[in-house]
Amino acid sequence: MNDKTKNSDALSRRRLLRTGAYAVGAAAMIGVAATAADAQVAKKASHASAGYQETPNAGKSCGSCRQFQPPSSCLTVESPISGNGWCRLYAKKA
Repeated sequence: MNDKTKNSDALSRRRLLRTGAYAVGAAAMIGVAATAADAQVAKKASHASAGYQETPNAGKSCGSCRQFQPPSSCLTVESPISGNGWCRLYAKKA
């Protein structure tokens, strides 16, 4: 083996290791970002912060909201939710 071939192999391994390190770092950052996004989505608003009340408001009720999931759940507000209730996060079903 001559010196030129030996240097070429070393450079190739170095480049491979460097690229691998970048790939592992990028994958770790993507994992952290995905975990943070999931945590934000999973957290629901409390009854108090959403202004939830057990009675309808001006004909609007949880039962006609797109976030409501019968019988007593909501995508954005903590359970339990009444179909006759209402909150500030109300979004009419299409």
